[in-house]
Amino acid sequence: MPSPIFISLLESSRMEQQQISIYITHATLQGIVSNLYPEAVELRTHDGKRCVVALDKIEAIITL
Repeated sequence: MPSPIFISLLESSRMEQQQISIYITHATLQGIVSNLYPEAVELRTHDGKRCVVALDKIEAIITL
């Protein structure tokens, strides 16, 4: 189960179109949350690509 603070930060990025960094075990992803699902988050990267990350794999989030 993802941390409620992670859900809050992801929802804030989606609503405010604010860029964030998401840290998972061996990667860092940057982008703006375009969709937030019960089990995953979809990011839009700076070059327009879409990336979906399972919420339970997120280790840290930084708002930029």
